[in-house]
Amino acid sequence: MEWLTNLICGTSIAHTAFLYALVIAAGVLLGRIKIFGVSLGVTFVLFVGILLGHFGLSVNGEILHFVKEFGLILFVFSIGLQVGPGFFASFKSEGIKLNMMAMAIIALNIIVALVIFFFDDSIGLMIVGILSGAVTNTPGLGAAEQALNQLYTDGVIYEVPQLALGYAVAYPLGLSASSSP
Repeated sequence: MEWLTNLICGTSIAHTAFLYALVIAAGVLLGRIKIFGVSLGVTFVLFVGILLGHFGLSVNGEILHFVKEFGLILFVFSIGLQVGPGFFASFKSEGIKLNMMAMAIIALNIIVALVIFFFDDSIGLMIVGILSGAVTNTPGLGAAEQALNQLYTDGVIYEVPQLALGYAVAYPLGLSASSSP
């Protein structure tokens, strides 16, 4: 029975894999539930992770850093595979116009985030996570965490929970806004 206790409450790689499997499986299953015809889908995985983190379940920091970096690499790679073949072909039609519109939307989002920050500076770094989540920009969240870690060069990996919390709160809204007709 000691192995089961270590699996649930330990700090090993097996513990980390177990927690990630638990969070993903529970999030996918709960995401299938529809309330008034609306479901959160795989976005529910974020909420399950927040809930388990609230109750004190955590993983080893070094393993967490590896999983975050590796997951971000896989995410960017898969997006590249999906979008890459049609990227240059899109410039032939309306690609430049659409890219300029996307840049304008991002600039407007940054302006709104700065205005919110200046009027309520207690929001702190959470505004960066909110900005990344609102535009469903997971690589932007990773870049923000990397930038913060480069500010502190003492060799310690800093976890800023406000970034992840802001991202997790804003991401479902950004996802629903981008998928609505």
